[in-house]
Amino acid sequence: MKKTFRRFIVFVLVAQIFISPLFAVRAFAQQPYGSSSGLLYSSPSRGYQNSYNQPQQVMPGYGMPQDTYFTDSMGNILMYVNVLGEVYKPGQHIVRQDSDVSSVLSLVGGPTEDADLKKAKLLRYKPDEDGRQTYPINLELYFEKGDRSEFVELKPNDTLVIPEDRGLDTNMALRIAALIVSAASVYAIATN
Repeated sequence: MKKTFRRFIVFVLVAQIFISPLFAVRAFAQQPYGSSSGLLYSSPSRGYQNSYNQPQQVMPGYGMPQDTYFTDSMGNILMYVNVLGEVYKPGQHIVRQDSDVSSVLSLVGGPTEDADLKKAKLLRYKPDEDGRQTYPINLELYFEKGDRSEFVELKPNDTLVIPEDRGLDTNMALRIAALIVSAASVYAIATN
């Protein structure tokens, strides 16, 4: 009877050791912030200025092209920018033409505690002259030293993405500790 019970306990612990990491891997395998900016937009780009040959795309419900500059009643030149990820007010925002990343960050309430400031990036709606669409931005340098050297000039409908820091949190530390205890228990039971 004792041997059967011992074998059952060893089987359960071994099963736990092999099954629990599968759930953790599945949870971290889903990456909401892909590096392919082409999946974020469903329409082809048509240029930043109005074109005489092709009409600008008008987004439903807005009444104006999303990839152009526009003015308000006081003559300020404005544009839409998008902010995604770990900020307090993500979404689409209207900013002045001369706004930079720090202006946009203050508009959205700044990054949350879960933000990975080293891996922020700016996704350009349309490729620049050199064909570039993704610009990595280390916001940690800006928040620690005020260094704006990695900031890029914003253009209409650019997207600032601030991903979640996927470092070791309390939940993951407890899972690892439970896994170690389970392995030690299996070893202790198997050697007795």
